[in-house]
Amino acid sequence: MAPCWGPIKPKTGKIQRSPQRIQEALKARPNNPEILHYNAITLLKLKKPEKALECYEKILKNNPKLAEAWNNKGLVLKELGRYDEALECYEKALQINPKLADAWYNKGSVLIYLKKYKKALKCFEKAIELNPKNYRAWGTKGITLHNLKIYEEALKCYDKVLQLNPQDDKAWNNKGLVFNELGRYDESLECYEKALQINPKLAEAWNNKGVVLSELGRYEEALECYEKALEIDPEDDKTWNNKGLVLEELGKYKDALECFQKALEINPEFADAWKWKGIILEDLKKPEEALKCYKKALKLNPKNKTLWYMQGKTLQKLGKHKEALKCYEKALEIDPEYKKAKKALKELTIQKNQP
Repeated sequence: MAPCWGPIKPKTGKIQRSPQRIQEALKARPNNPEILHYNAITLLKLKKPEKALECYEKILKNNPKLAEAWNNKGLVLKELGRYDEALECYEKALQINPKLADAWYNKGSVLIYLKKYKKALKCFEKAIELNPKNYRAWGTKGITLHNLKIYEEALKCYDKVLQLNPQDDKAWNNKGLVFNELGRYDESLECYEKALQINPKLAEAWNNKGVVLSELGRYEEALECYEKALEIDPEDDKTWNNKGLVLEELGKYKDALECFQKALEINPEFADAWKWKGIILEDLKKPEEALKCYKKALKLNPKNKTLWYMQGKTLQKLGKHKEALKCYEKALEIDPEYKKAKKALKELTIQKNQP
């Protein structure tokens, strides 16, 4: 489960202009920053971020002290996945205008993506200081606090968002995530249901509701939620994985296997889906195929003690005792107190030493 929110997009101003009129205006005034900005917005809508970037670079060549242009250039660079460069742009904007709340917010959004949560928190606090009614800044501050496991403070942020904007479906969803972390499942479900009343097409809320219902053992209801989420967003790998987990609990192993396979078609680097595909293949008495899955999962997540243990157990079943021993030893390198690996290693060592 993951919180949902997004960056503040470049502002288009009050006047909306057609692409044709923008091009005509550019011919007459090719260096006008406002016209170039409108052109960049159009190019972003047409999914041409590289061309939009050229517009902001042209603006800044002639107007290097225009903080808003640095901020908007940062947004385009973020969209291109050039996060370090985006941060440089936001910092440049803030050097010029330290009171530009959007730049603080957008800088924080990039820092969240880079998992620099403490630095991100300071950015959102600054954005809120400059504009206490910026509900998006309150919301992303809540996400940051959630990631820092400061759950009660995160709840306060979401309450503030909902005070400012009671119809914010994403705030209800994210509040539900925090309640789930705190084990307050009934309150978590209430939040997801509220989010879905506001926006029945919020796939994240259907998925997250399914997770809570699954944790409560209400598997058939959870399955309905995952199916609803996948109707809305059939390319969500995590929802396919979660659906597979519920089907595994219901003993529907072949259906579960199809779900994990679908998750891996969408995201071949999804270690948890490889793990669960392996577990299902073992349930279906296919240990050799299961072993391939565990190896894939360990390549992606080599510090997972449970995966090393599971691979060891499968190798042991296949009579590959020497390789199994190495797996148990590897699991114990990661966690010397891992009881399952200790027990398996001891039993296998005794078995090997028996005449």
